[in-house]
Amino acid sequence: MPLSAGAQDPGAAPNAHHEAARIISAELAMQEAASRLQALAAHKPAGLAETIRRELAVAAATFAFRQAARQEQLRVYELAGYANVQSSVLPLLPSGVQGPLNNAIAGLHSYYVEAQNTYGIDASYLASINFIESKFGRVNGPSSAGALGPMQFLPSTWANYGNGGNVMDPHAAILAAARYLVHYGAPYDMRTAIWHYNLSYDYVDSVESFARAYRADPGWLDRMYYWDTFG
Repeated sequence: MPLSAGAQDPGAAPNAHHEAARIISAELAMQEAASRLQALAAHKPAGLAETIRRELAVAAATFAFRQAARQEQLRVYELAGYANVQSSVLPLLPSGVQGPLNNAIAGLHSYYVEAQNTYGIDASYLASINFIESKFGRVNGPSSAGALGPMQFLPSTWANYGNGGNVMDPHAAILAAARYLVHYGAPYDMRTAIWHYNLSYDYVDSVESFARAYRADPGWLDRMYYWDTFG
């Protein structure tokens, strides 16, 4: 008979030792792939067959590096969502990894959290809008209506809320989005504020749903970052 699995509290934070082991595994995989690429770069193939083998090996090592980087990114998002686990995991990592990882987590938080701290709008709403509008900056426009940037501002709207910044700059765009939402009632009436962003209650429902997912599990930021990508 199959063994029964005990239910786990969905609100339980990740295990610090497991997270550290996964980060170290990803780091080792990236180091191995980088060493392989360095060795392949130094190798001078003789003939067509060796050239093809070398190109295949380079593609495999590059893919391995990307996959390991994505696994580490998932860990970063998890730690960013659980401050108590972050403080437990970092001391378990090699000293050379601790600083960059801590900085990566701080960078992940900075733009959304800066807007949250400045304007009182939960960071999850801004991340949700960033995903819906531009897939986290991958599709910066112009849209059919002429909107631009990671938060998709019309030029006229940007003139009012961009504070002279660059509409294509994520930092400036996220802060401008927060100012726009505040103008229309956020953070006290988020549904009305979000409705003014796109004039659609389906849009409002989408923003709120994604925002709830991010708050429940920050790992969804990582998963959705890689939606519609490959390789």
